[in-house]
Order: sequence, then C-alpha cells, then structure tokens
Amino acid sequence: MISEKELSAIEDQLAHEHVLITKYNAYSQMCSDQELKQKCSSIAQKHQCHFDKLMGFLNS
Repeated sequence: MISEKELSAIEDQLAHEHVLITKYNAYSQMCSDQELKQKCSSIAQKHQCHFDKLMGFLNS
C-alpha cells in the first residue's frame, strides 16, 4: 500500500516529469542542429521512462 505522503510525492514527481517531457520535446522541435535535436529527444525519452515507472507505482 502507498501512503498518502508517498502518493503526494509521486503525483508531484509525475507533474515535474511531464513538464520536462513537454519542454524537451519542444526544444527538439526548435533545433535545427541534428545532434542537438537528437539529444533533446533523448532527454525527453528518458523522462518519459521516469514518468512511466512512476505510473507503474500507481497501477500496482
């Protein structure tokens, strides 16, 4: 069981991860340099993995 405090922390972290995913996807779209574009996409994917893992805690 997840306590209320843990649930609150997970919800806060989900919100932070969502912001980072959105920002890095936007940065990737703005980049004309392919290397930088790929790096931003990679960072967005990393944060998407974090988001998915946190969601897994809520679905357990």
